[in-house]
Amino acid sequence: MWNDTLVEAVRQCGNRRLDLSDEGLGTHDLNSDEAVRQAIDAVLKLVKYRDPEERIKAATYVAKVSGARLPTDLMMTSEQVKKMRRAGMTIGAHTVTHPILARLSPDDARAEVAESKQFLESLLQERVGLFAYPNGKPDVDYRAVDADMIRGLGFDAAVTTAWGVADARSDLTQLPRFTPWDRTRFRFGTRLARNLLQNRWLRSGQLAS
Repeated sequence: MWNDTLVEAVRQCGNRRLDLSDEGLGTHDLNSDEAVRQAIDAVLKLVKYRDPEERIKAATYVAKVSGARLPTDLMMTSEQVKKMRRAGMTIGAHTVTHPILARLSPDDARAEVAESKQFLESLLQERVGLFAYPNGKPDVDYRAVDADMIRGLGFDAAVTTAWGVADARSDLTQLPRFTPWDRTRFRFGTRLARNLLQNRWLRSGQLAS
């Protein structure tokens, strides 16, 4: 994927400085692990919302300039996906090429989602009922028309990246979710409690208005 190409090209660049100015992506110091992380974040942000063809062009350019040897085994194979399903994991769709749906025409967005669903159903020999929006910010990465499209394709539910708490009133095609990325149970528990309290506060404000 284009984003993996960018990440690995920067991460495995053998130079201490990476000049990507010819493509409008800046010049980045790579003299520490933190500097590499910052460079990756900066480049991803600059490329993420470009048109799909321009994203691929930019990723190819970064890989060429960095001179890095890119890995070929970052994505799961079809057999690994089937093995995960047999082990009890639920597999959901996520588009074919991970585009920003809001940047596509409705027809192209539908094709990305439908083809992803059809491929997985053929691979797993079962219905796929869940979807996750690429990037997933409401009104930025996907539109209301995209949520309607998800419903029309027969998905049971779809998750966004909007933080929040889902309840009986939530739109099943635009469910909020919360990330378990903390490294300790205490920090995750604290952040989870804050998220729950914030959601209750927002709900109470909506009811009051």
